[in-house]
Amino acid sequence: MAIGFLCLLPALGAAVPARAQVLINPAALVQLAGVAPQAATVSPPRPATHRAIRRIARRPTPPVVAAVARSAPPAPTPVVARPPPKPAVIAPVALRFAAGSAALPGNAAAALRQICTQSGGFVAVDATAPGDPSDPSVAMRLSLARALAVRDALTACGIPGTRILPRALGDLPGRDDNAALVTGAVKP
Repeated sequence: MAIGFLCLLPALGAAVPARAQVLINPAALVQLAGVAPQAATVSPPRPATHRAIRRIARRPTPPVVAAVARSAPPAPTPVVARPPPKPAVIAPVALRFAAGSAALPGNAAAALRQICTQSGGFVAVDATAPGDPSDPSVAMRLSLARALAVRDALTACGIPGTRILPRALGDLPGRDDNAALVTGAVKP
């Protein structure tokens, strides 16, 4: 506000002082920052120099309003998020296929009945097949055909196809080459 007033003075024909003196009270700055003042770090204000400074008429300053001591709002209590319940896993069912065949074994309907009746979640079908050193894709194609045959049997008993995850694993070392492992989860 005072700067705007100083800009108008030349237009009125008044002389504008070339310099202005500014006094800063370090103790007040420290107090505004919220730190308790320390005697060693606060230096006393410098004395004013005696130069002729024209006093500019100022508006009366508003009365100082005492700052109301505000207490910090209480810290919110942290909300502990509970992890979602893990679905119960149904005992896995292992189906053993004939060598080189993707046809379901005879006991497949009885073995898959438990998964068809209890599963409400996702069902994973992991199928394997023996590998051929001359053509590695043979194991992948046969294991995919086996996984899709199990998927078709599960959809026939009422499980939606969108909840079945058929996985063709091919030839895995350490696993039975002619098997499909079916695992299901009960929806919580």
